[in-house]
Amino acid sequence: MKFIAHRGLRTETIKENTLEAFENAIANELIAGFEFDIRKTLDNQFVVNHNPFIKTDFIKRKTFKYLKKKYNLPLLQEVLALDTDKMMLVEIKDRKLPYRKLIKIFNEYTNKKIYVMSFHNKVIEKLKKKNAPVKLGILNYILNSEADYNLDFIALLNNLATPRLVEEYKRRNVEVLYYGIINEEEDLMDENGIYIVDRVPKNKD
Repeated sequence: MKFIAHRGLRTETIKENTLEAFENAIANELIAGFEFDIRKTLDNQFVVNHNPFIKTDFIKRKTFKYLKKKYNLPLLQEVLALDTDKMMLVEIKDRKLPYRKLIKIFNEYTNKKIYVMSFHNKVIEKLKKKNAPVKLGILNYILNSEADYNLDFIALLNNLATPRLVEEYKRRNVEVLYYGIINEEEDLMDENGIYIVDRVPKNKD
């Protein structure tokens, strides 16, 4: 059983989606990797943040220089440059992207264990067509009822991930990740599963 720290490993003093949260996850021996969100800025940089807004600022309408100075948002490259061989799970939030630039960034870190996912299927499909040098997957693809899933991994909502469904994906060599854990101690049913969690489950402390 492996645990991926959702938006990094947070504490009362360490905020989510920050370099400190990711370094905290790297330092924790019970954590196999960390997840984080990226968004495109006005000048086609990729910053780490979950929501499209920060206070009243709309990220895609602001430059990286402005966002860095005002909110100290990290760049995607800063995260990928961290010294670790743990999984880095990147969630793409935007539908429209400068794909060439994004793939160029990924090409600079082919020695890292980078997984890229999105709720936007077409974003991942385009990255696949353009041969992005990362592992690619979709969140909750079960709801699309696709029988010809041909990506590297899938992130399934935990309460929809039946044993039969999981076995079918594994039979097809699709790696399964679980997210949306509500009651951690009861919901961690797959002994070989990879779980995206907000904190290390109590029974694993």
